Amino acid sequence: MNQIEVNQSNNSSFNLPKATVLLIKRDPFQRLGLCKILSQQSSLTIYDCADSFTGLRMSQRFQPDVIILDLEILVNSNFKLHEQLKEQSPKSKLIVCGQQIERETVLKVYSISASYYLEDGDISKLLLAIVNAYEGSIYVHPQTSYLLSSNLLLPVSSTGLDSLAPKELDALKHLITGKDYQEIGQSMCISSHTVRNYISGIVKKLGLKNRTQAVVVAVCGGLLAEAQ
Repeated sequence: MNQIEVNQSNNSSFNLPKATVLLIKRDPFQRLGLCKILSQQSSLTIYDCADSFTGLRMSQRFQPDVIILDLEILVNSNFKLHEQLKEQSPKSKLIVCGQQIERETVLKVYSISASYYLEDGDISKLLLAIVNAYEGSIYVHPQTSYLLSSNLLLPVSSTGLDSLAPKELDALKHLITGKDYQEIGQSMCISSHTVRNYISGIVKKLGLKNRTQAVVVAVCGGLLAEAQ
């Protein structure tokens, strides 16, 4: 477990925020390489670790603005780790990093309202993902954007969101911020059963297969910015 205090600056064109970043990545060479690069950004303070257990402890202790999480670790937790991280550090924004562009995996990442950094060697994309995450937006890597638009073949465009009733839109906005049905119900002062009915109605109305596709449509339609 290393703490890297940033004391260097570099000529990045990004206006990076003053933020704390926690990197959870298993491979030691990749982790140290990313730490070295990120540590060159004078506005960032970087913490890192190699496993989920340590990551949960560090997220609770440091309350990072942004968590960069290894896709392999997330998948091995059956995508439950993001909920555990949220419990330990509710305000942290999540970026998942990996080398996969398999459709279902990418959809699951976006369905938990996380950004996805495809490790293609272009560090500027990771810096942009940090900026977007810090500001409350989801970063969509160009290659995964192409995957969503060209290969997902959703039967509805983002403009189909206009057909939703105000309560349905409200429920969908809460859903894409990572809340579960009970949390959405508390925010909207309705029961979790009613929330479930709203989401089921959204899926049916938009001609989708499941709530994951509904989240993707919502994110592509710009609802996340409105939900912040």
